[in-house]
Amino acid sequence: MLSVRLQREADNLLFHFEEPLKDYVRAVQSIKATMVNRANAFRQHFDLDQERKYKELNLEKLKFMNPEKFSETEVEFRELKTNSETATKRFEHIVAVMNEELTRFQEQKTADIGLAFHEFAKGQAKLAKDIADAWRGVLPKLEACSK
Repeated sequence: MLSVRLQREADNLLFHFEEPLKDYVRAVQSIKATMVNRANAFRQHFDLDQERKYKELNLEKLKFMNPEKFSETEVEFRELKTNSETATKRFEHIVAVMNEELTRFQEQKTADIGLAFHEFAKGQAKLAKDIADAWRGVLPKLEACSK
């Protein structure tokens, strides 16, 4: 009976310690996914910016060498420039949101994990005390049986 009660207390203690850690792991996985999105956005921003610079140089050359093709290429260049600017804004937005969220995450999770460790330590101390009390109650009975 006593061991069942102590086992329940130990299980409860473990559950309350384990859940904040699982929550922390889920949050870290979410951050990793966001970082992948940021990397992809940066890659798109960088690639489009490089392509825009290359086409801008070609556009300048066409202005003098082939004026007929210049107007056609200029339309393509404007579209590419718009796409490049959109990709840059998307990347900058992701970075800004990430910076805000990381700060909030660090503050909140530090507090959560600290509380979880504190509660776990208190629970461990209480469990050790309860076990010691249980043995104190059992020892006189064992001694009586051995006489």
